[in-house]
Amino acid sequence: MPHYLFDLYSAFTDSAFGGSHAGIIYDGEGLTTETMQQIAREVRAPATCFVMSVKGREVGVRFFSTAQEYPMCGHGTLALMTGLVSRGYLDISRGSSDEVTLRTPASSATVTVDHQDDGRIEVMLNLEPAEFEPASIDKKTLQRLFGAGAGDLDGSLPVEYTRSDFSHLVIPMPSLLGVQSLTPDFEQLADYCDQTDVDTVMVFCRETVEAQNTVHCREFAPRVGTPEVPAAGTTNRALACYLARHNLIAPEAGTTSRIRAEQGYEIQRPSLVVTRMTLNGNLPTDIWVGGFSAQVVRGQFSV
Repeated sequence: MPHYLFDLYSAFTDSAFGGSHAGIIYDGEGLTTETMQQIAREVRAPATCFVMSVKGREVGVRFFSTAQEYPMCGHGTLALMTGLVSRGYLDISRGSSDEVTLRTPASSATVTVDHQDDGRIEVMLNLEPAEFEPASIDKKTLQRLFGAGAGDLDGSLPVEYTRSDFSHLVIPMPSLLGVQSLTPDFEQLADYCDQTDVDTVMVFCRETVEAQNTVHCREFAPRVGTPEVPAAGTTNRALACYLARHNLIAPEAGTTSRIRAEQGYEIQRPSLVVTRMTLNGNLPTDIWVGGFSAQVVRGQFSV
C-alpha cells in the first residue's frame, strides 16, 4: 500500500481552531485524477493540494475540493507554501523571503514567501484585478436563501458579479448583526448558484467584530463543495476590488492600501485575510492576498 507524506493546515490564521483547512499530499505526481479526487473527498477539507513538482523556485500543484478540481486556490496556496518550507522542499531560511512561481494545469501565479524571524511564514499570492458587471437579487430571494431577516441590503451599494478563477456574487449589507443573523438554506442556495452560474456568494458589511479590521464577511459555496467558507483568498481579491471600485478604502501610505477582512466567525473558525494593493484612484493594481497558516496534522496518507 503506497504511503504519502501528508499535512493538514489551517490557512488565514496563526493559531489552532481558526482559518480554512487545506490538506497537502507531497510527491503526488504519480496519482491519477480520479485518485486525487477520492483523496480530497476522504480528507474532507475545503481544499487538498497535490504537489506535482518542486524545481528550484517553481512549484507545480493541483488543487481539489471534495467536489471538483480548482483552477487556483488562495487558502490552499498559503498552506502549500508553508508546508513546503516546513518540510524542506523549499529552502527559505528564517529572516529571508523569496518569490516562487506557482503553476496549476489552468494557470500560474507569483507567490512571495516570507520566513519571519519568529518562525512564522507569511505567504502572499499575486492576483489580477477583478472586473465586475451589474447583478441583482431581490428581497424575496434573499429571504428564501438566507432566512427571514436577510432582506436588508445596503442601499448605497450595488450587488455585483465578477468572474476570474471562480465566479462571485458580492452582496453588501448595512450591519454586522444582519450578516451574523443569516441562516442559509444550502440546498436552495446550491440550486440558485447553479441557475445563476455563481460559484461563491460573498456577503459583507463595513461593521466589524475587531476594531482594527476593514470588513466582516461570510462566504457561501455549496456549488463547489464548501457550504460556508471559513476564509478564501481568491474571493477576498474580488471583495477588495469591489471596495476600491466604490471608493470605500483609501491608501494607507502613498498609493498602497491594505484591507483586513475578518471571516469565519459565525462557524467558530475566525480568520484574517489580508489584501495589499496599489490604488490609482479607485482602480486597483498589483494585488497581493494572503496571511499565515497553522499546522494541525502531520503524518502520512495511505492509499
